[in-house]
Amino acid sequence: MRRLLILGFGVACYGVFLLTFLYLIAFVGNLQTTALAEALPALRAWVPRSVDVGPVGTAWPVALAIDLGLIALFGLQHSAMARSGFKAWLTRTVPASVERSVYVLCASAMLILLFWQWRPLPAPALWSATSAVALALAWTVFVAGFGLVLLATFLINHFNLFGLQQVWLQFVGRTQAEPGFRTPLLYRFVRHPLYLGFLLAFWATPTMTAGHLLFALGMSSYIVLGATLEERDLERVHGESYRRYRAQVPRFLPRPGHRISGERESAGTRVRAH
Repeated sequence: MRRLLILGFGVACYGVFLLTFLYLIAFVGNLQTTALAEALPALRAWVPRSVDVGPVGTAWPVALAIDLGLIALFGLQHSAMARSGFKAWLTRTVPASVERSVYVLCASAMLILLFWQWRPLPAPALWSATSAVALALAWTVFVAGFGLVLLATFLINHFNLFGLQQVWLQFVGRTQAEPGFRTPLLYRFVRHPLYLGFLLAFWATPTMTAGHLLFALGMSSYIVLGATLEERDLERVHGESYRRYRAQVPRFLPRPGHRISGERESAGTRVRAH
């Protein structure tokens, strides 16, 4: 029964993550205000709030403070719970097999709080694409960004990253093998393709409002900080191997001549924080 409960908990946490991730796409893209809502009217009900759609009447200094606080809370939870010290403390309370699921659930809860309490900033748009080419380019990069996020998770073991593999292995009574140190596909060109995908998705918008800019800047700042903390963990675990990898491969943006061949070195799934 205990194994079944742990498995059910892990599956439920993954389900919450999946719905939260889908809402994040709609939240950042204001999808309920786009032509997509004409083809899928239910979007307006499914996505009542987004980065530019929400409660009105909040004075901009208050809205700014609330939004900054929400981003800070998300970043604090996301980074603090990913550190090895917190993981060691948590696994003294919960089974090790659900540690990742607890992290995923808490991260999803922080995003849900952000969606719920986010306040659009009452200010004119900083830019707005009007031509068909500019609109198509913005939406293409937006979709490609979130697509890159998903692809990157599967390259480093999607089901391990979100806790499903751990709860399944405990259910069938198997021990999880230590992950190898590899560089699958995109990881040969940039150290953090997952973060690169988020950066593309957050900044690629046909209309950049003050609220969207605040969201993009806040999340981008967290990504830079999170990547720095994550690489400290990777270097502590993998030592010289990761230091060589870091010296050869750029952090976010691929550059000609900066890559490694084969699958000798990578950000292994066991210690990746996100």
